[in-house]
Amino acid sequence: MVKLIVFDLDGTLIDSRHDLAGAVNHMRGSMGLEPISTERVVTFVGNGVANLVRRAVADADVDFEEALRRMKRYYAEHLVETTSLYPGVSNGLSELGRAGITLAVLSNKPTEASRRILQALGVGDRFAEIIGGDSDYPLKPEPDALLALMRKFDCRPEQCWMFGDHYTDLEAARRAGCRRALARYGFGDPKSETFDFEVGSFPEFVMAVKGY
Repeated sequence: MVKLIVFDLDGTLIDSRHDLAGAVNHMRGSMGLEPISTERVVTFVGNGVANLVRRAVADADVDFEEALRRMKRYYAEHLVETTSLYPGVSNGLSELGRAGITLAVLSNKPTEASRRILQALGVGDRFAEIIGGDSDYPLKPEPDALLALMRKFDCRPEQCWMFGDHYTDLEAARRAGCRRALARYGFGDPKSETFDFEVGSFPEFVMAVKGY
């Protein structure tokens, strides 16, 4: 029986590539740096905003803290310029909720940004909990937040699924002892992490979980 599903955000629920790249390149441009491709920016995503910025200015001699401030300020004002839910996410979340499954989000993106994006896209109220990378828990792949969610919702590891597109999601789930599914359609990198199953779309995940 599936009791709790914990979702990653970027690359799992939302396609945020172009807004993230836009914020990175606005920051770079404001510091006199050339833009970098969206494809390259995407490879920097997944380990929190500080690591994203650190990677995005690794080729330049600039003040990191100032670069981080500029990136965060601009991104906070442009969270959903092009960002959208992946196909089937809204209906799929409703279907999982109707099945009596508790839904949560665990992202390395800051909590307020995560909440604002999900609210703007019309699904913020589907989640019992939204935990971001600026919470009291360490970033994924540390399993602390995932373990806390299982305790809060009285869920055994075998009753919990972590669904994400990046190795940080899969590793956190492995270390927490819960089941893990890979969003192959996302833009993360699973690296050498294993998973219980992989899907090519959100509706495919919903079908798999309900049939598990």
